[in-house]
This record gives sequence, C-alpha cells and structure tokens, in this order.
Amino acid sequence: MVGGDLRDRTNKERREGSWRRTYEKRRVSLSRALERVKRGSKVFLGTACAEPQCLVQALIDAADRLHDVQILHFITLGRAPYTEKRFDTRFRHNAFFVGPNTRDAINQARADYTPVFISEIPRLFRRGVIQVDVALIQTSPPDAHGFLSLGISVDIVRAAVETAKVVIAQVNRFMPRTLGDTFIHVSDVTCLVEHDQPLTEFQYPEPDEVGLRIARNAAKLIRDGDTLHIGFGHIPYAVLQFLEDREDLGVHTEVFSDGFIDLIETGVITGARKGYHPGKVICSFCIGTQRVYDYVRDNPRVIFYPADYVYNPGVIARNRQMVSIGAALEVDLSGQVCSESKGYHFYSGIGGRLDFIRGAAMSPEGRSIIVLPSTTRDGRRSRIRPHLQEGAGVVATRGDVHYVVTEYGIAYLQGKSIRERAMALISIAHPRFRRELLEEAKKRAYVYPDQILVDAEIYTYPEEEERRAVLKDGTWVTIRPIKPTDEPLLQDFFYSHSDETIYRRYFRPKKALAHPTAQRMVNVDYKDQMAFVATIGEIGMERIVGVGRYAVDKEHPGLVEVAYTIHDQYQGLGLGGILQDCLEDYAKRMGFRGVCGYLFQDNLPMLRVFAKRGPYHRERLEGGVLRVWRLFAEARGGDPEDPSAGGREEGA
Repeated sequence: MVGGDLRDRTNKERREGSWRRTYEKRRVSLSRALERVKRGSKVFLGTACAEPQCLVQALIDAADRLHDVQILHFITLGRAPYTEKRFDTRFRHNAFFVGPNTRDAINQARADYTPVFISEIPRLFRRGVIQVDVALIQTSPPDAHGFLSLGISVDIVRAAVETAKVVIAQVNRFMPRTLGDTFIHVSDVTCLVEHDQPLTEFQYPEPDEVGLRIARNAAKLIRDGDTLHIGFGHIPYAVLQFLEDREDLGVHTEVFSDGFIDLIETGVITGARKGYHPGKVICSFCIGTQRVYDYVRDNPRVIFYPADYVYNPGVIARNRQMVSIGAALEVDLSGQVCSESKGYHFYSGIGGRLDFIRGAAMSPEGRSIIVLPSTTRDGRRSRIRPHLQEGAGVVATRGDVHYVVTEYGIAYLQGKSIRERAMALISIAHPRFRRELLEEAKKRAYVYPDQILVDAEIYTYPEEEERRAVLKDGTWVTIRPIKPTDEPLLQDFFYSHSDETIYRRYFRPKKALAHPTAQRMVNVDYKDQMAFVATIGEIGMERIVGVGRYAVDKEHPGLVEVAYTIHDQYQGLGLGGILQDCLEDYAKRMGFRGVCGYLFQDNLPMLRVFAKRGPYHRERLEGGVLRVWRLFAEARGGDPEDPSAGGREEGA
C-alpha cells in the first residue's frame, strides 16, 4: 500500500513537474510577448472587464513598429486608445458590438462594425471566416493541475483561444477562478505574462424616474418560477430592483452582474424550477464591481459557458418560463424592433437579442419583453414610431416580440392584428405624440378611419387605481381603469352575456356592440366618465369578467350615474360590490357629491350591493324602473326599514 502511495505521488509530481516546466518555459516579459504581434496581424482582445489591460497598453506602446493591425473585439469597456485618430495607420478596430468608446470611430469610418449574432462568432472563428492571428486574453493563475481559468469572460474568448495561431495570456491573481467551461491548460497558451492588477470595474448608471417606471412595469410581467435573461443595458438591469417578492426565479443570461447577488442571497433566485441546469446560474461573462468578482470565485452556483452554448436558442428554450428582457432604440407601429442603430448611425449591435427572444418564445410559457423610454433623451422625438428611421436595422421582426414596455404601460403584440398592436403601441407612447401616431396609423390603414383616442395629455390614465382583489370562491381578479385598447375585450365581454344580462344592463334587447359604440365606451376622460374593468388572465391575454362605469348625471348636478355588468359565470361572488366600491370611492375623490343608478325594481341583488355602502334614496319611475341615489355626506350604514338592505348577493 505504501508502495502504491509512493508511485501515485511520484506520478503526480511528474505530471506537476511537466506542466510547471511548460509554464516556466512560456513565461515571458511583456515586451517579448508582444513581439508576436506582427504587421497586418488580426488581434483578438478579451471581453469587457476581462480585457487584459497591460497587454493592450503594451500593444499601444508597440504602435511605432506596427501597421494595419486589426483589433477584433466583442464588448470593450476600457479606454480603447487604439481607436484614436493618431493610430489610424497602425490599428483598425473591428467591433462585433458597438460600445460608447468605439461608437464615434465607427461612425466616422475610422473603425469597423461587423453585424453578427454573438452565438455564431465561435463558428466563424473555427471555419476561418474571421481569422485570429493573436489572442490577447486574461486568466487566473494555474491550479494544481496546470489549468488556467478564463475567469469572468468565456463568451467568445474560448473560441478565440482555440483558433488563434498565438495566444498571449496576462496571468492575474485578481482574476477569479470560475467554474464551468472556463479552463484552458498552460500548454494551450503561447506566452504567459504575469501581471497582477485589479480588474476593470463597471457600474450601471442609476436609472432616472422614467427608467424606474419602465423597470417597474416590466417587473409586473415576471412570475414566480421564471428563468431570466437580463440584456445588457441599465433599464433591463433595473428590473432586478422590483423582484424582491418573487419566488424561485432562475437565471440563464449573457452577463452576470452585482444586482443578481442580493436576489440569490435572499432566496428569490433559487433556480429550483428551471428545468435545465436547476439550481445553477448560467452566464457567459461578467461585468460589475469587485463584489461580483469575489462572489463568482470558485462559486459552484454560477456557471460560465461559451457564447455558442449560452446564446443558443435551443439551449435557452430548455428552461421553463424563460423570460428575455432587452432594450431597444425604437419600435414601429407594426411591431418591428430596432436596437442596433439610430438610422444609419450604428449604436450597439445585434448581439444576442434575437437569440434570446426566440429561445424564450420556444420555452414552455416563455415570453420576451422589450423595454424603452417613450421618447428620445431630449424629449423631441417618439421612440414609438409610424415606421423605423431610414437606415435602421430590424433586429426583431413583427412576429418575434411578445411585450413592449415604456413608462406609460405594457403593450402585448404576439398574435395581435396590425390594428390591435398599433393601438396598443400608441397607448404606451408619450401622450404628446399619440394624436400624431394615430393619424399616421390611419394614413397607413392600420386602424379604423374613424378611430378615436382619448387625449392622454389632458386625461391621464390613473395607473394608481390598479389593484388585485379576491372573489368569494378564491378567484383573483385585476381591477383597473378601462383603456382605449380594451375595445376588442369589451366586445368579447358583451357577446358572452346571456339575453337576460343584456336586458337588465341596457333596459332593452341589444344584439350588437359595434366598433363606433365600443370605442366610445373605452375612451373615457377618467373624471366625468370613468369605467373599471375586472379581468382574469395574464397581462395582454386578459379576459374581462366585469365592468363598472359612471357618467355625470346631467339632470342632477353633482351626481354620477353608475352601472355595472358581471359575466354570468362570476355573478354571486361579490364582484359587483367590489366594482361599486371602486366607482364610489373614485367619484368621491373626483369631487362628486354622490352616485345614482337606474335598475328594475326586482333587481334585488343590485339593491343589496347599493345598500351595503350606506343609506340611500329611491323613487319609482315608469316601466318598473327604480332610480336610487346616495349622497356621500350621509352617514354610512344600512337602512333598517329597507328590506333590500343586507342579505346574500345573488347575481351581483
């Protein structure tokens, strides 16, 4: 046994001695390593915060002897000095994704942009379509087996290492050893340069009030058990702030940042329901502060894989309830999305946006969310546009996107007609531009020629009135003010009524709810006219099960006339009382003195609902109709002499 232990130890020492000899042989000075870069070389730089800063600086220092060196890069967050005009004959930058530090050079024709799906770059490297002569990367020190870790950047770096003729690695003790497909052996590296320096840190800018409102709206679409992709950008990242009350979220994303850590440590992110890589956070690279670099070090919860795996729509789709959240620059009224350019001006890139959108669409119960402010930064132009700007690149087609979110709300597009999606997008545009967008939609025959739209600059949708309520049978409903986009839902609701329900609501047989009537019913001013709808189902796929509305009673100043209709299947569950409460409370806040209603005298359920709010008055009109009314100033409480007060609601 002792002899066996000795042999094992001897073999181990031999193996260790082998890689250590290789390491020592290939460990060179910075200047000697950079001698491998020749005139005309195609040089790949490591990604984002993993960019090897000392190697980049040495490359710049060697500029006098170099000519026409092409710099290949995914995302750069450093200074990018190689794009400066003084190096125009020395270096030519080629970006796979345009960042703020390369944008000007690209749009001044001093650098190049290659539009490409990030998931396809490794294959292009391997096929030689994009050649890599020298790869400048950054790694952790070797472990006991001679393996270096690519640390916080695997993405397309692994493919660059595998295909480059020369690999130069900055070995940095500050680079964390990360787990997953991150390891390369010292024998895979041509030159090893030991240089310790803190990694580049990155902090997303704090979102302004508009950004927070967008993020809050997008967070409404996140359910317990969802698996998240958070696209690169400060607004998608801000969504994480509003998920503290969710349960068992998972993560399969391109970039892992600080904001995920608190959600993991508080148990919001567990990955328990992912369906693929359960319990694991899957990512491709990492940007952030030292906190996140420390967190991912040897952390078996966070697993790094290359881009052709993480961004693969087939892999993404294996997660249940996959949700992709990404930013856009503009969206047109038909649902086309541009996130790559501002007209002819390249701004970002294709990246992995469409890969994640399509992967989420293929996932069971998956969905994609596009977020953007309603206007440009200066407020002069709408980002919801009749058509994309000339030169704008379509990153997601009309058929790809599920949700579009601005600070003014949520538009659901999948499976919707051009008319429905145009109205939905107009409704979340900035109020200042909605009238113009509606007229442009009419010119293109996207909507009805007589389509009306409430003036949102004057009549603001009261988002604060949205709430959730539970019925007597445990069913949860959403109670919210009606919207102009509810027209098809209201028509579906009407056509689901029984003849009796229609007669009691309209006091006559009514066979149709045509567009001219329906659009007037959904376009209210939220003061003199108000309506609440009760819906079930997810946002964008709701079904109306109850409507309560009021309008000013012109014959009785200071009063509003209330009416409500409940779907036959939801009568007797207390929904009428909920809608009555909403209407009366809102009318009181709007300054009205009281409410009134007209109903058949045998409609005891409505009388009981009315009575529960307090004393009321009534008078008999012709045809067996009662007029009932209540003044808010009167004391609350039932009328003991009124046999209709109290009792069980049946039909309300």
